[in-house]
Amino acid sequence: MRIRLVHKQALLLVSSVLITVVAMGSLTAWNLRDGFSEYLAGRDIERLEQFADLVAMTAEKYGGVEKMEASGTNLHDLLHEFAKIHGASPIRALKDVLPGKELNAALGFKPPPRPIDSIDAFKDRIAVYHADGHPILGTPALSQSAQTIDRPVTLGNSVVAFVRMAKLKPVPNEVEYRFLAMQYKSTLAVSFLLLVTALMLALWISKQWVKPLIEIQGASELIAKGKLQTRLKTNRTDEIGDAMANINAMASSLEILEKTKRQWLADISHELRTPLTILRGEIDGLIEGVIDYSPTSMNSLREEVLKLNSLVNDLHLLALSDLQVLPCYFEELNLKKLISQIVDRFQRQAATKDIHLNVQFIEIEELQVRWDSRRIDQLVGNLIDNSLRHTDSPGKVFVTVQLKNPFAVSIDINDTAPGASENDLKHLFDPLFRADTSRSKWTGGSGLGLSICQQITNSHHGLLKASHSELGGISMHLELPIDGDATT
Repeated sequence: MRIRLVHKQALLLVSSVLITVVAMGSLTAWNLRDGFSEYLAGRDIERLEQFADLVAMTAEKYGGVEKMEASGTNLHDLLHEFAKIHGASPIRALKDVLPGKELNAALGFKPPPRPIDSIDAFKDRIAVYHADGHPILGTPALSQSAQTIDRPVTLGNSVVAFVRMAKLKPVPNEVEYRFLAMQYKSTLAVSFLLLVTALMLALWISKQWVKPLIEIQGASELIAKGKLQTRLKTNRTDEIGDAMANINAMASSLEILEKTKRQWLADISHELRTPLTILRGEIDGLIEGVIDYSPTSMNSLREEVLKLNSLVNDLHLLALSDLQVLPCYFEELNLKKLISQIVDRFQRQAATKDIHLNVQFIEIEELQVRWDSRRIDQLVGNLIDNSLRHTDSPGKVFVTVQLKNPFAVSIDINDTAPGASENDLKHLFDPLFRADTSRSKWTGGSGLGLSICQQITNSHHGLLKASHSELGGISMHLELPIDGDATT
């Protein structure tokens, strides 16, 4: 049988409280048992010292011990005054807090064998002596021994007398038992109350913690079954709330990925179907004699095959980038010559669309870079082709190449209107992302060109980002290290 998490948490909290209560109860019981008699003895010595101070004050009042004695002051008067100042003895105070006869009977206690006053008998254990040992007040039979305690009576800096007290008799077991039993019962009652309170709080706290975990478990099961629209509702700001937010983010990402996959399948099927349909039509025309066999018809077939080949190559390139870094063959290249050749290749396409294509080199001179020429040709070529295809006529496309720092080169491609929204700019390099499903906007084609550009940039440890251009269109900013083969 599996124990639920709520029960585990409740047991853990209750066990912690139980251990704490048992430890505190045991320590309290030990202190009470071993310290009870010591407490009474210490309190008795404190009373002796207080009584000695009272005798000193009385002697000073009369002008000396002899005059105090001659005035007729006796031990009874001193004890009466002492009681008014310091109250009852600890034994009598203990009697006041112990249960009465009715409560004793209810609790099953037997009455003590003798009066409690006989245990303390402070008046019978005290006596005052001259400094030479001659008795003044109290019981003369109190001789100095191990069973007595002396405290001096001083006037000024001189010891004029001392007070002697017989040590307190051991507390009878019955009295000690009654006191300790009462304390133990109180401790047990408080411990029971604490445990019950801890159990209730533990169950409540455990349910508060476990409830969102159960929701997370249910949501994860639904997501695993393919219900990607599942979301968790929470206002928590702790770690559990973060976990629930992460579950929602994961579900949202999976849902977007699923939609992207379906869109990708639709796009790829369309891109493949178009050249295949043309090929099939032209081949059928050749077979049926509708189209004459000629170099022109063969060139038309060849163009459609090249389109298919280009699309398959793009798909293969993205597949490689998903599995590992694109394979690159780095070599020493002249930067200005490389970029010039790429731009020159698109001049005819730009002129056909009435778009002015210009390249500018800033402080480049004869800079040598270490790049993969074929990959960089594909990267920069895709960016320029993308700008030419989506810039309205008449328009402009400017390519600017300059040294970013001693270790990197920047290539900026800016074009005129139309532009793209802020949200589209964030997703422009996502595989198969389309700013418009009509295929007439920014990504066009199969939506793979800019994704491939991003992968090539990554393989050269560079940076590629899109932003709004001052010309009204899109600005593509490309940064590449001079040594693209470097791993740092």
